[in-house]
Amino acid sequence: MASVARVKRGFLDRMSRLSRLKLLIPLRRSPHAPEYSARGVAVGMFWALTPLVGLQMYLCLMTWLIAKPSRNLRFSLVIACAWTWVTNVFTMFPVYYIFYATGQVMRGDWHNITGYGTFLHSWHEAFAPGSGFWHAMIELLGMLAKELGLSMALGCLPYALIGAWASYNLSLKYVRRRRRKKLEKRIKDKSAHVTATMAKPQSG
Repeated sequence: MASVARVKRGFLDRMSRLSRLKLLIPLRRSPHAPEYSARGVAVGMFWALTPLVGLQMYLCLMTWLIAKPSRNLRFSLVIACAWTWVTNVFTMFPVYYIFYATGQVMRGDWHNITGYGTFLHSWHEAFAPGSGFWHAMIELLGMLAKELGLSMALGCLPYALIGAWASYNLSLKYVRRRRRKKLEKRIKDKSAHVTATMAKPQSG
């Protein structure tokens, strides 16, 4: 049991470090305005919370190209692409099943929700080993055109919209608070340096 707990703790630690590296470091290092960075988070989160695995970075790029002419809509493409990582290989299937179940409920077909095992089988067929990226994408789009995919497409919308809105506001507060603290620290350090300089005895 102890070894299993250590493995789990090690896995969670690695995921935590990876999440910090992928999601927070780009925010901290961005030289742009907080709103610019926060819009990148919102766009990335929106596409992350859609059943379009493998296409999310391309969709971020397309969104960036559309928003680029507008000064008020521009966002960080690097940050947007980073935040699509929220739905990764570890979280993708449970999250997508939630989309499907939510879509079934929204369509009034809550009594006919496919079991998680059957749902996974459909995805494994679409992404069979050795099938190739573009073949898998074609299979995915074909599946999305069916009833299973329609429910997922519908069910993801509340999460994508709310996720984008919430992530924008939270990341905006995070960046502003971090920059304010850095500014306060810089002012404090400068004040301490001036005080120390004035306190030094004058030679001669």
